[in-house]
Amino acid sequence: MKEMYLAAGSFWEAQLSLDAVHGVLATFVGYMGGFAPNPTYKQVLSGKTGHAQTVKVLYDEDVISYADLTNCFFEIHNPTALNNHGQSDGSAFNSILFYQDEKEREIAQKAKALFNLYNRYHQVALTQIKPVDIFYPAEEVHQHFIEKRWHLFC
Repeated sequence: MKEMYLAAGSFWEAQLSLDAVHGVLATFVGYMGGFAPNPTYKQVLSGKTGHAQTVKVLYDEDVISYADLTNCFFEIHNPTALNNHGQSDGSAFNSILFYQDEKEREIAQKAKALFNLYNRYHQVALTQIKPVDIFYPAEEVHQHFIEKRWHLFC
């Protein structure tokens, strides 16, 4: 089992999308990339912690690769919008691929370059590619938020 971390706007929607990917074993939402220890959802949304809403993805590399997951990442959100996800905005909604080693960094850069050549938005991806940092799990209420409240969205 391998893990990857990505920030694709709203972690609720990203988690829901990634849970449907064959080879993904589990997902957890949380915060990464900031400077404040143990941030809360409210603190992250304020933009004062530097964190982005992040999804931790556990996956079976015999079924799906890091490269395939980076391609999924570019499909599940609009990486051309700066600090924005639909009606929500701020640094909490950054587009970020976090890498754990040089090989993942190279794969992430290639995926971003490929997206920039063929994307449906006709704009360049503003996705940042950063080394993995401390992952702070989000509060339980945010884990699988949409699935828990599906009746509210239908």
